Amino acid sequence: MFGVVRVTQAFVDLLQKSLQPRIVNVTSGLASLTLHNDPTWKYYNVKAAVYNPSKAALNMYTIALAYELRDTPFKVNAVDPGFTATDFNQHSGPGTVEDAAARLVKYATIDADGPTGKFFSDDNSPETGESPW
Repeated sequence: MFGVVRVTQAFVDLLQKSLQPRIVNVTSGLASLTLHNDPTWKYYNVKAAVYNPSKAALNMYTIALAYELRDTPFKVNAVDPGFTATDFNQHSGPGTVEDAAARLVKYATIDADGPTGKFFSDDNSPETGESPW
């Protein structure tokens, strides 16, 4: 988590030179505290001791950073790329790397009227994309 903060701080000055600076934190649908308290949620039983809390902390950092940059052109969001088949999960995820990248790029390229300080997960909320924290 501290690495994310350091990298973000290292790039903020450079991003400020952009007309539409964007920060997209790569999170997980498993970081939703709201959904982890809902026994009907499909991933309710996935209570990983380190991964889920670390992503929840990243989500809180997203909220704090979006607040800090609220009066600037920055847009700061947390985006879940979905359960993607990668080395991290022994390629067990049903999603493709291409689809995951498209989700991230969508929020990296939002316009000036786009959202900020939000958590997006198509897996958690396929209708709207916005996930509960």
